[in-house]
Amino acid sequence: MGKVVSGLGEGKKYLSIKKYKEDIKKVVGFEPYEGTLNLELPEEFDISKYNYYETEDFYLNGKKFFGVYVVPATILVKGKEVKGAIILPKKTSHKRNVIEVVAPIRLRDLGLKDGDEIKVKIGIR
Repeated sequence: MGKVVSGLGEGKKYLSIKKYKEDIKKVVGFEPYEGTLNLELPEEFDISKYNYYETEDFYLNGKKFFGVYVVPATILVKGKEVKGAIILPKKTSHKRNVIEVVAPIRLRDLGLKDGDEIKVKIGIR
């Protein structure tokens, strides 16, 4: 269970880059909406407990972009299940108890606001 918190808008910037969207789509089977939903967890997220995929770093216009770790997941929002994924950038300014969630839709359009709690189901190794 995580609490919805505002981010810096960085997810939108990076998910507008074609290479990120394509790499994530290869893993989860959908094109992610250009933005992430940030969730604050009660404790640090330990990715090693879960089945995850790692995308490669790449260069675009001479600038290095770091890959991400992708954990396929199901997001439970107000009684609805939405296919999604947890995205953990290799380079981030987030605390270790904040995760970014992507889905094929804008999750906040389901009526989510800061402070709301939602569940994310993921497979354990």
